[in-house]
Amino acid sequence: MSAPSRMENSATRIDPDTARRALLVLGSGLQLVMMAGGLWPAIWLVRRYAPAADTPGHWVALILAAVLVFNYGYLAVLLAFRWILPPAEQGHHVIGPDGRLPRPIWTWRLNLLLHQARFDPPWAAMFSSVLTRVPPLGPLFRRSFGPRTTSVTMGDAINCLEPRLLEVGKNVEFGFDATVAVHHFDGRGMYIRRVVIGDHAVIGGKSMLMAGVEVGHHAVVGAASVVPPDTKIPPYEYWAGAPAKKIKDLRLDAEPEEAERRDS
Repeated sequence: MSAPSRMENSATRIDPDTARRALLVLGSGLQLVMMAGGLWPAIWLVRRYAPAADTPGHWVALILAAVLVFNYGYLAVLLAFRWILPPAEQGHHVIGPDGRLPRPIWTWRLNLLLHQARFDPPWAAMFSSVLTRVPPLGPLFRRSFGPRTTSVTMGDAINCLEPRLLEVGKNVEFGFDATVAVHHFDGRGMYIRRVVIGDHAVIGGKSMLMAGVEVGHHAVVGAASVVPPDTKIPPYEYWAGAPAKKIKDLRLDAEPEEAERRDS
């Protein structure tokens, strides 16, 4: 390779650590914009009604209202960023021979910054977490950020770095500190794939479901289990271990409705 060619490649190649630092700076800038979107209406509210607040009760109500307005403003700007920025792409994204990471991996990392801004916002973090789960913002956040679910047990008991690629059925139970990783690294790059969990399934505490896993309805994953990528767990089966393997069947000889009809 000629000297000019080597110089051109070194100039166009971006060091991964440098790119990560740049991404963190970008994430900080997004956070500042989101904070500004919440602070501006909150400060306006305080300045508008502070002259009329002449009792401690008035001040308490005003401050609480300002906190609520800040959270709604912050989350509104966060939603706008979610709609503007591209989502993570599914598939196996290979690292270049010179060590450069492909664009989908950087897109995925940018999505992680948005996820962190959703669950770890500045100040009043618990307040924002509640607002993203109830109307009017709840349906918008489920559609834009995920996870796609009707289960009311979804919350801080489960860790998922990209909930947009998580589909959960109804009445699913998650043990404390269960993790769903819709991605994993190997020696060649990053694999990103949707995780699907069926109705009435149980995911044990401290267990991990990896990219591409499908858990059938009424299936159970034991506590502290690791389900490898692209594993398909059929309905009514109990899996456990690291890596998880089938332990036993859970389905009865007949469904309750069928047993009742047979007995009658």
